[in-house]
Amino acid sequence: MKKAMKRHYNILLVFSVLALAGIIYILYQINTDIVTAINIFHPELSETDYLMIFSHLFILLVNLYALIYLLIHFRQSSALKPFTIVLIIAGIISLFSIGVEKIMIDEIAREYRHGYGLNIGELSILNLAYMINIIFIVTLFVFLLKTRIIVSGDTVKNVVIDEEYFILANFLGFFSGIAGLLFTLHMVQFVDVKLLIEKFWVLIPFYIMFLTPYGLAIFYWLFLKHKQKIVDWYDEKQIQDLLKSSAVTLLLSIPGLSILLLFQIPHVLFLIVYYVFLILLLFSGSALYFSKIKDI
Repeated sequence: MKKAMKRHYNILLVFSVLALAGIIYILYQINTDIVTAINIFHPELSETDYLMIFSHLFILLVNLYALIYLLIHFRQSSALKPFTIVLIIAGIISLFSIGVEKIMIDEIAREYRHGYGLNIGELSILNLAYMINIIFIVTLFVFLLKTRIIVSGDTVKNVVIDEEYFILANFLGFFSGIAGLLFTLHMVQFVDVKLLIEKFWVLIPFYIMFLTPYGLAIFYWLFLKHKQKIVDWYDEKQIQDLLKSSAVTLLLSIPGLSILLLFQIPHVLFLIVYYVFLILLLFSGSALYFSKIKDI
């Protein structure tokens, strides 16, 4: 069984990299020449069409393969249980988003053929679905790297569970921050200002979805620690990492916030959500970085 898991581990590790490349290729085609990318007007399939079809099918295959692997890992290993659960949930959401991609592509093509042109809202939903795929694939890759010792058959002694939760929460915060920032910048750059002001409430569920993984990790951490004193929640190194992360966040938040000035801000609410996700990205990213540096 260990040999089989190791073989599947190696295959999935390579497949995750190829799937990420496929998603990046799809995003490039969709956002540069969507008419050609989804073959709206030509019945014959071009080289781009074959690559797009293959990339979508390959991403679907990797998603299903990863879910099966994660379920087997969850059953056979007690290591990284919370991370595995989060990944399984993310994989299901990613699988659902593939269906959303198919629906949006068909709808965009239909409206083009009827002469309505490109609907920015539908394009935004399509890009969001691909971003969910990216988050799942990248998280899966990190998970595979973290479990390589287990799969190789080596024993893991004295696993510090608190350290795993600490890294997991900051990892989810990092990617939640990236997703929220990219989504906000995409909205203020490509969507009509009047539409953004009038329909801002439509975007709220997306921002909640971006924050949900990080929020769940934080609530789970609080559940584990609620019987302990606050001073015992973190070890000495984690406290130092959090303090250094706070300093880095304070220093980088001002230049990071100034990036938004390059865009036309339709409403102060976009400034607020941008700032929230910027802080989340900087703080979680810094905490992850410092957690990997050993004390000298």
